[in-house]
Amino acid sequence: MKANTSAISTLFLLMISSSAIANCTKITAQSQLSSPSDGVASSWPGSLDNNNGSLGLPSVVDISTSNDFQPDGTLLASSVAPFTSYAINSGYESERVLFRCDAADANQIFEMYATNGDAAYAGLYDDGSITGVAPKAYATYVRNVAIRFTNMETGQFYDKIWKSRLLTGLDTDSQGRLLIKAKNFSAVQTEVFRLNYARAGTNNAASYLYAYTQPNAYIAFRGPGITGPADGADSQTSFPGWYGTWPASIGLYKYVTFRRGATCKVSNFTPVVTLPAINISALQAGQVSQSPFTLDFKCQSAATSGLKTGQIALGFLAPPASVAAATQYGLITSGAANYLLDEQYGTQGHARGVGVKIYRNNQPMQFLTTDTTKTTGWSPILGGDQTKVDSNTAQGIDSYTETFMAQLEKFGSDELTAGSYQAHAQILIRIQ
Repeated sequence: MKANTSAISTLFLLMISSSAIANCTKITAQSQLSSPSDGVASSWPGSLDNNNGSLGLPSVVDISTSNDFQPDGTLLASSVAPFTSYAINSGYESERVLFRCDAADANQIFEMYATNGDAAYAGLYDDGSITGVAPKAYATYVRNVAIRFTNMETGQFYDKIWKSRLLTGLDTDSQGRLLIKAKNFSAVQTEVFRLNYARAGTNNAASYLYAYTQPNAYIAFRGPGITGPADGADSQTSFPGWYGTWPASIGLYKYVTFRRGATCKVSNFTPVVTLPAINISALQAGQVSQSPFTLDFKCQSAATSGLKTGQIALGFLAPPASVAAATQYGLITSGAANYLLDEQYGTQGHARGVGVKIYRNNQPMQFLTTDTTKTTGWSPILGGDQTKVDSNTAQGIDSYTETFMAQLEKFGSDELTAGSYQAHAQILIRIQ
């Protein structure tokens, strides 16, 4: 009897101890919140292998077959994305409540971040440090490609050693409890590098939609009552709390296609194109405001210009605000925009009824509305009046320059209104 009594007594004491420290709770339903004003809540699965969201990278990233054309350490793509978009494939609302902690838990609530240290092609090997060209850029499943993450709040690179960031400035509910929301977690900068180093076992296909399900990095949560990684622990062997209370899988899975071959790249361009002032009466009479701009680019001699698979094309990508305005006024044809509209179109002080067209070899180009399209809005890279200015036969690289014309003109589906005009377009060159 003594043995049984002792066992029951010990279990009781452990239960009391556990209850006393379990001050943070994972929130998975609106009914757990004290008031609708606390935020929104629903079920979330945690950091599953295939659950990452978008990092905001281009949908296609080109890898050159030439080390001369893309030297060791070349930055292939970069982006900055908020937690609400990259953490989970369905996205989080900024006011999504993920955890709730007692007021006394302040200064004990942490965001933990690290690469996926137990995965060879995700976060184990710091390939960028092998030649020293991109420290903390970790091997991916794509040959010659490494990825580096930066926590935008701390400025620190992710590596496989867990780091912490104290979560502060938290909202509270009517009982004074701390609400840890999606908006409280940090944004991430992503950099994708080309390395000469080729890790064995990686994918070397001409076109590869990233299908390796292991996340490249994680964000975990640590607070009283919720187990999480400790500062300084190695993610290769330490992953307490995975996956249910880790709110973010960070990765490339299903979002980026890598294309490998002979390609082209921008070497220089006119950064600002200033259009001469023009009045309403002139625009109504069919006059336009024009200004030329120059694009310099280089191509591998083996690159083929065109719109077919494996060929090289050029496009100008309009920003989302311009695309939204163009859609509203019926200026989209076959998925591409006919005009580049002001990025603050419709607001006071900004011109209305006008947009910019880009002319190549005296022919108007459409603007890409997304970089995922395959033909509409694209033009063969050598489809204009470009001039070859240099040819390096030893390296197999040709250099070109081309002049385009930006032209502000009326488009007819909205009333002409005087004001300023400002917009930008991103120059894209890629393997189709």
